[in-house]
Amino acid sequence: MYKPYISNETVLFPPNLGDFIPQDAPARLISEIVDLMDLKEIHDSYSKASDGQPPYHPAMLLKVVLFGYMNNIFSTRGLESAMTRDAHLIWLSSYQFPDHTTISRFKIRCMPHIKVIFARLVMILAERGEIKLTEDLYIDGTTIRSRAARRRIRWRSNAEKFGASADSDIQEGVKALLEQVENGDSMDDNNIGHVTYTKDDARRIADHIERRSLKEGLKNVRGKITAIRNACDRKEAHDKTLEQCDGRCGVAPTDPDCGIMHAKEDGYEGMATPNYNVQIATQNQYVTNYGAYDSAEDKSIAMDFVDTCVQENGVTPSAVVEDAGYGCEEVYVGLEKRQIEAVVKYPNYDAESARRPVKPGQYDRFGFSLSPDESTLICPAGQMMKVTRREEAYTRSGFRSDITVMTCDHCDCCPFKDKCVLPKNKYKEIHRKLGNIREERKAKARLDLPANRQKLKRRSLEPEPVFAQLKHNHGYTRFRHFGKAKVTMDLGFIFMALNILKLHKNIRKSA
Repeated sequence: MYKPYISNETVLFPPNLGDFIPQDAPARLISEIVDLMDLKEIHDSYSKASDGQPPYHPAMLLKVVLFGYMNNIFSTRGLESAMTRDAHLIWLSSYQFPDHTTISRFKIRCMPHIKVIFARLVMILAERGEIKLTEDLYIDGTTIRSRAARRRIRWRSNAEKFGASADSDIQEGVKALLEQVENGDSMDDNNIGHVTYTKDDARRIADHIERRSLKEGLKNVRGKITAIRNACDRKEAHDKTLEQCDGRCGVAPTDPDCGIMHAKEDGYEGMATPNYNVQIATQNQYVTNYGAYDSAEDKSIAMDFVDTCVQENGVTPSAVVEDAGYGCEEVYVGLEKRQIEAVVKYPNYDAESARRPVKPGQYDRFGFSLSPDESTLICPAGQMMKVTRREEAYTRSGFRSDITVMTCDHCDCCPFKDKCVLPKNKYKEIHRKLGNIREERKAKARLDLPANRQKLKRRSLEPEPVFAQLKHNHGYTRFRHFGKAKVTMDLGFIFMALNILKLHKNIRKSA
């Protein structure tokens, strides 16, 4: 005997779809959170005209998009298909079925306001007591691949080399053309006598001589004119590449906003590829802020991201906890100016903490210490080093951190002569940033405090699990959009979904 089974059975009173959604389902939490959020910027972006078809409600579309990102449905077409078969999505949309174009347009509509919407979700988490923005922030970064092709990178070094070659062809071609046409007499040409010719000058001269050749029947000039125009086009293309590089090593033509950097997950023959450096600030494994950058150096973008967190969250944290990739003079000085405690490792902190005490008579490669007046270094043999010169140096963000060049006059009779790095140098000198060393000494005193040691241990339990959740559990390893604005929008949706998912897990644990 089987239970009754009647396909396409007609019922007198259709069931309520909400009865099929468990009370502790993530979809209900999404609906609750979105209903608490103020979406006035999205509402204001719609037309107020009374004619035409009324649009779908922004709250409904936001719920649907967040549910899709929570369940690894990042494609708008995939979300459109899921809305016809997933009871949770049908309940969230209240039996409305927007197509993929409508969903895509809604995401683009949210793009200018995504950080505002994200900040309001963070404030809801703060009101629930899940986070306290005035306490410590844990900051870390990871690389996520751009949508740009990996093999189609234009390198700055090649653009500089080929641009110089094209410029040389322009100069030689114009001079040869002017010499052929009446010994350089080009009538109205005002550029005679110039040492160099710009692209516009070369094109104008070529056009002028081409018109003369048609009127006067000049011979053997068409090939030179074509060569000049081709050289101008090549020069213009390479100049555009250099402009897009903006000091970086290269650029991806389809996504100039991303950076060319190495990624651990890439495994692409060890070559640098188009990636974004995604920075996040977390607390209790909730993402409180995020950003996408084109620089692989965490230290060069650290202060810009901290300022972004303070400005968008409206609260200054008591401390910032970061790993050794951020430790430098710029970060230490910047956090001190902002009255934020810097619990930031420097590159050799772990090695210095783990090393054994050096026995008397042994060479200590970490033995270069600051002099009492902090104007020079004392070598491992105890000799005061002599400052020969100072060189100005600036970071990518414009922070000045000068280099001090030093030498020692007592190397000949030094017992560590064979092991010291100083005699091995060609000019028997070393280059050090004394300002960086001063800040590292201050940082070591802070990092050795028991409370800060606990914060450093907790750092591995804060942003790193969030990245593992993002990349491993949700498979978010490559962006699906071109440009920093759309990448920021996509990150906003995925991090909001992760925050709500984390809140849902915490609620279930506490129940």
